[in-house]
Parts: sequence; structure tokens; C-alpha cells
Amino acid sequence: MRETRNAWRASVRERREQRVIELLQAKVPLAEYARNLLEQEKEFLREARSPAERRRIQQITAKDIISEAYSYGAGWDEFGPLLRRCQRLGFADLTHRLHVACLFIQSLPHFPEKAPQAFAMLREVERMALRIRKIHYLRREGLQAIAHARRVAEAAGIKPER
Repeated sequence: MRETRNAWRASVRERREQRVIELLQAKVPLAEYARNLLEQEKEFLREARSPAERRRIQQITAKDIISEAYSYGAGWDEFGPLLRRCQRLGFADLTHRLHVACLFIQSLPHFPEKAPQAFAMLREVERMALRIRKIHYLRREGLQAIAHARRVAEAAGIKPER
């Protein structure tokens, strides 16, 4: 039975990747991209057997959509609800939380009034990354991503309030 669930998870991953590739190649608008992924999410949720599987599917879908919203240069009216959905669902792990926080910071040129909220989220993620052992790759990569996100914001003239 365990092998069956592992095979199902692999199938979900492959089908999700295939759908994302198709949508990116078709260069669909953000709304259509999100709608397609949410339709696929419903399909996966029907196949899921546990609340944990359903939550993970929702978390990954939210991460995929917010990543695409960033690449589209979405304003707060589109990005804000996606960010709130990510926060409401929780984050699958530290890398997921780090990814969303960095996207939020790097999106600030589109909605600079949200800088205090974005930098607070980034500081929280940075504290989590600093708790990881110094020799662990995730600490090093996470801190590099945070530094990069800060540089992007500073290049746009947005600095954290101290």
C-alpha cells in the first residue's frame, strides 16, 4: 500500500509539472493559469486519501500560482489574495516559506506600501534560517536568497524601516 501512495505522489508531481509546462508554453494570462491549476487541484483533492495529502496539494498549488503572479508582475489586487492563501494554508517547509517571503520582497516595486509587512515576513524567515546548523546547505542557500531579495528591493529604492 505504501508503494501505491508513493506512486500516486509521483503521478501527481508529473501531472502538475506537465500542466505547468503546457500553460507556460501557451503563454496564458495569469487568471487562466490560476484557474487551470485550481481545476487540477480539485482533481488531485478528490484522489487524496488524507487531510495531510490534501493540505500539501493546496500548499504546492498556492506556491505555484504565487510564483507565476510574481513573474507576471502582478499588483497587490492579484498578489495579496495569493499571499493570504499561502499564509492561511501554512507552508510545507522552510524552503516554501523562504520562497514566498523572497517573492513578496522582490514584488515590492509594484506595491511599496506593503514594505513593512514584507520585511517583517522576511525577518521571521531569516530567524528560522539562522536556527539551522551553520554547516547545513539550507542555511547558506536561504541566507543567500534573503540577501538577494533585499538587494532587489534596495535597487528599487525600498529599504526596511529600522
